[in-house]
Amino acid sequence: MKSLKVLRNPNPKANEAVEEVPAESFTVVQLVDSLNQAIDDNLLERNKPEFKKVKGFHPSYTNQCARYWYYMFDGVSVTPDFRAQTLRIFDNGHAVHDRLYGYFRDMGILIAEEIPVTYSSPPIEGTADGIINWHGEKLIELKSISSEGFHYRKLYNKPKDEHYRQAQIYMECLNLDGGFVIYECKNNQEILPIYIEKDQAFIDKLFKKYRDIYGNYTSGSIPVRPYKRTSKHCSDCNVATLCWGDSD
Repeated sequence: MKSLKVLRNPNPKANEAVEEVPAESFTVVQLVDSLNQAIDDNLLERNKPEFKKVKGFHPSYTNQCARYWYYMFDGVSVTPDFRAQTLRIFDNGHAVHDRLYGYFRDMGILIAEEIPVTYSSPPIEGTADGIINWHGEKLIELKSISSEGFHYRKLYNKPKDEHYRQAQIYMECLNLDGGFVIYECKNNQEILPIYIEKDQAFIDKLFKKYRDIYGNYTSGSIPVRPYKRTSKHCSDCNVATLCWGDSD
Protein backbone atom coordinates (compact mmCIF):
# COMPACT_ATOMS: atom_id res chain seq x y z
CA MET A 1 0.00 0.00 0.00
CA LYS A 2 1.40 3.36 -1.00
CA SER A 3 2.12 5.85 1.76
CA LEU A 4 2.20 9.64 1.76
CA LYS A 5 4.58 11.72 3.83
CA VAL A 6 2.51 14.28 5.69
CA LEU A 7 4.06 17.31 7.40
CA ARG A 8 2.12 17.80 10.61
CA ASN A 9 4.33 20.85 11.17
CA PRO A 10 4.49 22.67 7.80
CA ASN A 11 7.99 23.94 8.58
CA PRO A 12 9.69 21.18 10.61
CA LYS A 13 13.31 21.21 11.68
CA ALA A 14 15.60 19.08 9.58
CA ASN A 15 16.06 16.46 12.29
CA GLU A 16 12.38 16.03 13.08
CA ALA A 17 10.68 12.84 11.95
CA VAL A 18 8.12 13.11 9.20
CA GLU A 19 5.02 11.05 9.76
CA GLU A 20 3.94 8.78 6.98
CA VAL A 21 0.21 8.40 6.49
CA PRO A 22 -1.37 6.01 3.99
CA ALA A 23 -2.41 7.91 0.86
CA GLU A 24 -5.75 6.16 0.94
CA SER A 25 -6.54 8.01 4.19
CA PHE A 26 -6.97 11.24 2.24
CA THR A 27 -9.60 12.35 -0.20
CA VAL A 28 -8.52 14.42 -3.19
CA VAL A 29 -10.07 17.50 -1.60
CA GLN A 30 -8.11 16.90 1.61
CA LEU A 31 -4.88 16.49 -0.33
CA VAL A 32 -5.45 19.76 -2.17
CA ASP A 33 -6.55 21.66 0.93
CA SER A 34 -3.65 20.38 3.02
CA LEU A 35 -1.09 21.45 0.40
CA ASN A 36 -2.70 24.87 0.07
CA GLN A 37 -2.68 25.31 3.85
CA ALA A 38 0.93 24.16 4.11
CA ILE A 39 2.02 26.76 1.55
CA ASP A 40 0.18 29.49 3.47
CA ASP A 41 1.60 28.36 6.81
CA ASN A 42 5.12 28.40 5.42
CA LEU A 43 4.69 31.97 4.15
CA LEU A 44 3.16 33.14 7.42
CA GLU A 45 6.40 32.18 9.17
CA ARG A 46 7.69 35.51 7.86
CA ASN A 47 5.38 37.39 10.24
CA LYS A 48 7.87 37.49 13.08
CA PRO A 49 8.32 40.24 15.69
CA GLU A 50 11.02 42.72 14.80
CA PHE A 51 12.40 45.95 16.17
CA LYS A 52 12.22 48.84 13.72
CA LYS A 53 14.03 52.15 14.08
CA VAL A 54 14.47 54.38 11.04
CA LYS A 55 16.94 57.18 10.45
CA GLY A 56 14.93 58.82 7.72
CA PHE A 57 11.56 58.96 5.97
CA HIS A 58 11.02 56.08 3.55
CA PRO A 59 9.73 57.23 0.15
CA SER A 60 7.72 54.02 -0.21
CA TYR A 61 5.71 55.01 2.89
CA THR A 62 4.61 58.51 1.98
CA ASN A 63 1.20 58.98 3.56
CA GLN A 64 1.67 57.90 7.18
CA CYS A 65 0.73 60.34 9.91
CA ALA A 66 3.19 62.37 12.02
CA ARG A 67 2.59 60.14 15.03
CA TYR A 68 3.52 57.02 13.05
CA TRP A 69 6.85 58.58 12.13
CA TYR A 70 7.47 59.63 15.73
CA TYR A 71 7.31 55.97 16.76
CA MET A 72 9.44 54.83 13.82
CA PHE A 73 12.19 57.35 14.56
CA ASP A 74 12.07 56.47 18.24
CA GLY A 75 12.11 52.73 17.57
CA VAL A 76 9.28 50.27 18.04
CA SER A 77 8.71 46.51 18.14
CA VAL A 78 6.17 45.40 15.56
CA THR A 79 4.77 42.08 14.45
CA PRO A 80 3.61 42.02 10.82
CA ASP A 81 0.27 40.36 10.22
CA PHE A 82 0.33 40.01 6.44
CA ARG A 83 -1.95 37.40 4.92
CA ALA A 84 -0.28 34.67 2.88
CA GLN A 85 -1.87 36.06 -0.28
CA THR A 86 -0.40 39.50 0.46
CA LEU A 87 3.06 37.96 0.85
CA ARG A 88 2.66 36.23 -2.51
CA ILE A 89 1.73 39.61 -4.02
CA PHE A 90 4.97 41.04 -2.62
CA ASP A 91 6.96 38.15 -4.10
CA ASN A 92 5.28 38.63 -7.46
CA GLY A 93 6.21 42.31 -7.38
CA HIS A 94 9.87 41.41 -6.83
CA ALA A 95 9.71 39.03 -9.78
CA VAL A 96 8.24 41.79 -11.98
CA HIS A 97 11.15 44.06 -11.03
CA ASP A 98 13.71 41.42 -11.95
CA ARG A 99 12.08 40.74 -15.29
CA LEU A 100 11.79 44.41 -16.29
CA TYR A 101 15.38 45.06 -15.22
CA GLY A 102 16.33 42.24 -17.59
CA TYR A 103 14.48 43.89 -20.48
CA PHE A 104 16.20 47.23 -19.93
CA ARG A 105 19.56 45.51 -19.51
CA ASP A 106 19.11 43.67 -22.81
CA MET A 107 18.16 46.98 -24.46
CA GLY A 108 21.39 48.50 -23.20
CA ILE A 109 19.63 51.38 -21.42
CA LEU A 110 19.77 50.28 -17.76
CA ILE A 111 22.18 52.58 -15.92
CA ALA A 112 21.53 51.43 -12.36
CA GLU A 113 19.07 49.37 -10.34
CA GLU A 114 18.11 49.17 -6.65
CA ILE A 115 19.82 52.48 -5.88
CA PRO A 116 20.35 53.37 -2.18
CA VAL A 117 19.06 56.90 -1.60
CA THR A 118 19.74 59.25 1.31
CA TYR A 119 18.95 62.90 1.97
CA SER A 120 19.90 65.07 4.93
CA SER A 121 17.13 67.65 5.45
CA PRO A 122 14.61 66.24 5.86
CA PRO A 123 16.28 62.89 6.60
CA ILE A 124 15.31 60.39 3.90
CA GLU A 125 16.47 56.86 3.27
CA GLY A 126 15.20 54.41 0.70
CA THR A 127 15.91 52.47 -2.46
CA ALA A 128 14.99 53.79 -5.89
CA ASP A 129 14.11 51.15 -8.45
CA GLY A 130 16.51 52.40 -11.09
CA ILE A 131 17.72 54.82 -13.73
CA ILE A 132 17.59 54.28 -17.50
CA ASN A 133 19.11 56.22 -20.34
CA TRP A 134 16.10 57.07 -22.45
CA HIS A 135 16.80 60.40 -24.16
CA GLY A 136 18.75 61.33 -21.06
CA GLU A 137 18.83 59.84 -17.59
CA LYS A 138 15.36 59.06 -16.23
CA LEU A 139 14.16 57.57 -12.98
CA ILE A 140 12.13 54.35 -13.19
CA GLU A 141 9.69 53.12 -10.56
CA LEU A 142 8.23 49.70 -11.35
CA LYS A 143 4.77 48.63 -10.17
CA SER A 144 2.49 45.66 -10.75
CA ILE A 145 -1.21 46.44 -10.63
CA SER A 146 -4.61 44.82 -11.09
CA SER A 147 -6.39 45.07 -14.43
CA GLU A 148 -8.95 47.51 -12.99
CA GLY A 149 -6.26 49.81 -11.64
CA PHE A 150 -4.25 49.46 -14.84
CA HIS A 151 -7.16 50.54 -17.04
CA TYR A 152 -7.82 53.55 -14.78
CA ARG A 153 -4.16 54.62 -14.98
CA LYS A 154 -4.21 54.13 -18.73
CA LEU A 155 -7.43 56.12 -19.15
CA TYR A 156 -6.20 59.14 -17.19
CA ASN A 157 -2.44 58.70 -17.84
CA LYS A 158 -1.80 59.43 -14.19
CA PRO A 159 0.08 57.42 -11.53
CA LYS A 160 -1.34 56.68 -8.11
CA ASP A 161 -0.78 59.50 -5.63
CA GLU A 162 1.65 57.51 -3.48
CA HIS A 163 3.65 56.50 -6.54
CA TYR A 164 3.77 60.12 -7.71
CA ARG A 165 5.08 61.23 -4.29
CA GLN A 166 7.62 58.43 -4.23
CA ALA A 167 8.94 59.31 -7.69
CA GLN A 168 9.14 63.02 -6.86
CA ILE A 169 11.19 62.28 -3.72
CA TYR A 170 13.62 60.07 -5.62
CA MET A 171 14.02 62.56 -8.45
CA GLU A 172 14.94 65.27 -5.93
CA CYS A 173 17.37 63.01 -4.07
CA LEU A 174 19.01 61.78 -7.28
CA ASN A 175 18.99 65.18 -9.01
CA LEU A 176 16.89 63.97 -11.95
CA ASP A 177 14.44 66.11 -13.88
CA GLY A 178 12.05 63.39 -15.01
CA GLY A 179 11.14 59.76 -14.75
CA PHE A 180 8.71 56.96 -15.49
CA VAL A 181 6.30 55.17 -13.22
CA ILE A 182 5.96 51.91 -15.14
CA TYR A 183 2.90 49.76 -14.45
CA GLU A 184 2.53 46.14 -15.48
CA CYS A 185 -0.95 44.65 -15.52
CA LYS A 186 -1.05 41.48 -13.41
CA ASN A 187 -3.64 39.88 -15.69
CA ASN A 188 -1.96 40.10 -19.08
CA GLN A 189 1.49 41.70 -18.55
CA GLU A 190 0.59 44.79 -20.58
CA ILE A 191 3.01 47.61 -19.76
CA LEU A 192 2.14 51.27 -19.19
CA PRO A 193 4.98 53.80 -18.74
CA ILE A 194 3.71 57.13 -17.35
CA TYR A 195 6.18 59.98 -17.67
CA ILE A 196 6.32 62.67 -14.99
CA GLU A 197 8.52 65.73 -14.61
CA LYS A 198 10.00 66.86 -11.34
CA ASP A 199 7.65 69.29 -9.58
CA GLN A 200 9.84 71.45 -7.36
CA ALA A 201 6.92 73.26 -5.72
CA PHE A 202 5.35 69.92 -4.77
CA ILE A 203 8.66 68.66 -3.39
CA ASP A 204 9.32 71.83 -1.37
CA LYS A 205 5.89 71.60 0.27
CA LEU A 206 6.30 67.89 1.01
CA PHE A 207 9.80 68.31 2.43
CA LYS A 208 8.63 71.16 4.69
CA LYS A 209 5.98 68.80 6.08
CA TYR A 210 8.65 66.16 6.71
CA ARG A 211 10.92 68.69 8.45
CA ASP A 212 8.04 69.68 10.74
CA ILE A 213 7.34 66.04 11.57
CA TYR A 214 11.01 65.36 12.26
CA GLY A 215 11.15 68.46 14.43
CA ASN A 216 8.41 66.95 16.62
CA TYR A 217 10.58 63.90 17.15
CA THR A 218 13.82 65.75 17.91
CA SER A 219 11.99 67.98 20.39
CA GLY A 220 10.37 64.98 22.08
CA SER A 221 6.88 66.26 21.30
CA ILE A 222 4.65 63.34 20.36
CA PRO A 223 2.01 64.45 17.82
CA VAL A 224 -1.69 64.07 18.55
CA ARG A 225 -3.57 61.34 16.77
CA PRO A 226 -5.06 62.75 13.56
CA TYR A 227 -7.56 59.92 13.00
CA LYS A 228 -10.24 58.00 14.86
CA ARG A 229 -9.42 54.47 16.01
CA THR A 230 -11.98 53.10 13.54
CA SER A 231 -10.43 54.91 10.55
CA LYS A 232 -8.84 52.96 7.70
CA HIS A 233 -5.54 54.70 8.40
CA CYS A 234 -5.43 53.22 11.89
CA SER A 235 -6.80 49.80 10.97
CA ASP A 236 -4.05 49.41 8.34
CA CYS A 237 -1.26 50.74 10.60
CA ASN A 238 1.14 48.25 12.20
CA VAL A 239 1.78 50.52 15.21
CA ALA A 240 -1.88 51.27 15.92
CA THR A 241 -2.02 49.08 19.04
CA LEU A 242 0.97 50.86 20.56
CA CYS A 243 -0.31 54.26 19.48
CA TRP A 244 -3.76 53.87 20.99
CA GLY A 245 -2.36 52.32 24.12
CA ASP A 246 -0.10 55.33 24.61
CA SER A 247 -1.06 58.72 25.97
CA ASP A 248 -1.48 61.89 24.00
